[in-house]
Amino acid sequence: MEKKKSSRMTLVRQLENEGFRFSELVLTSEGEYAPEDADWNYKDIPHLHHVHALAEALPATIDRDMICSINLQRIFGLWVPITLVNYEYEKDCQVYFTTLLMFALIIETRWEAIGKIHTRVTTTYSIGYPRWLFFAVPLLKWTIRRNYRVLMSEDIPMRTRRGALRKLGYSFKMEGPSYGFPSTTKIMESNLELPPHAERRIVCSYKEALAGQSEALIGDIGLLGFRLVQDGADFLIFTRACPHEGASLDQVICDRGTLRCRWHGRRVSPIGRFTPGHDTEFTQEGYRVQVTGDQLTIERQN
Repeated sequence: MEKKKSSRMTLVRQLENEGFRFSELVLTSEGEYAPEDADWNYKDIPHLHHVHALAEALPATIDRDMICSINLQRIFGLWVPITLVNYEYEKDCQVYFTTLLMFALIIETRWEAIGKIHTRVTTTYSIGYPRWLFFAVPLLKWTIRRNYRVLMSEDIPMRTRRGALRKLGYSFKMEGPSYGFPSTTKIMESNLELPPHAERRIVCSYKEALAGQSEALIGDIGLLGFRLVQDGADFLIFTRACPHEGASLDQVICDRGTLRCRWHGRRVSPIGRFTPGHDTEFTQEGYRVQVTGDQLTIERQN
């Protein structure tokens, strides 16, 4: 059975027929990322808890192309519960709606490529209100603009991080022509895919890389780059990207031998450890590691 999906304007006209007036607010953002990165970001459920300071989602039902949730939105320092329905209207468009006291918010977000890895996102807010509440609309628009600036300051770095990985040839697994809401909840999946023709072997002097410090970064910013972190007398070897969706692990504090991804809370284990001055060789987490003298060799096996 084919699902019926209403456009933003269809919902607006229905409320206008009931006597509501509408005022529109259009906000845009753009950055060096792919349209798919915007699609993923707007459907990514777990990041609301870990990334955003002004929003928290409590999902009630999740379908491939729709989510209904109770959202907690921080407004003027207070957590305000709102019911939110969000659905994929078209491949590059989402529609979502909620109510706030006497107001109805019908929102449409569209994204389009304006370069090879450059995307523009346009969000249109249709603010519905009873005729007598016209005086409150400017305050509501000011609040929306303020929240939008905060949300984008937290969201766009996620997208541009993925864009930076794409520029190196990395890609991301995606089921079908667009992302589905349920797939974003599987934080233990490894969705970051290696560049098909990249060199998968790195050789360096770990002493030179560390230069007397307790940490060092080598290689690229993805799964073919590595972070050395001192742990007592040993050094742990981590990839520089979370294998789930590519979040940077460069600045994450090492806690009890693991790193906690800042995007989704996944615990990332090291691909191994070695003791300076002791030759060793092992294969772990899909990597072959060899330490000979001060030479460190790391090779991705698949």
